[in-house]
Amino acid sequence: MKSVLKGNLIAFAIFAGAFALHIVGGATDQGWLFAIAVALIFWSAIDSPSLALRFSGAEGRTTRRTVLALGAVVGVALTSGALWAAADRSWQVWTVPLAVALVVGCHGLRAVIPARCRATLPGRATT
Repeated sequence: MKSVLKGNLIAFAIFAGAFALHIVGGATDQGWLFAIAVALIFWSAIDSPSLALRFSGAEGRTTRRTVLALGAVVGVALTSGALWAAADRSWQVWTVPLAVALVVGCHGLRAVIPARCRATLPGRATT
């Protein structure tokens, strides 16, 4: 249980840091800093399950799945909030479904692409 919380808290801390940076960028009227911070907000929200898993140190299938499940719930909530803000702070019919698609799709790509790349290395069997 400790690794589940550890990974997700670190992932949330990354998001919170990006959020604080966007406040600083907006308050100091530095458009470039604000834009970078918004990109970091979206990245950390969408990639929350993968970040949580990376920092959790979780071992075992059940613990890893729990980290990912909690990370996905947090990621969908944070991504929904970011999409809400991008839509002029109003909820749209597509906000939550798009958040789910982005979070699940991003983690799915992170799981599939490295495995595919390893399978195509010379000396590895491809199936």
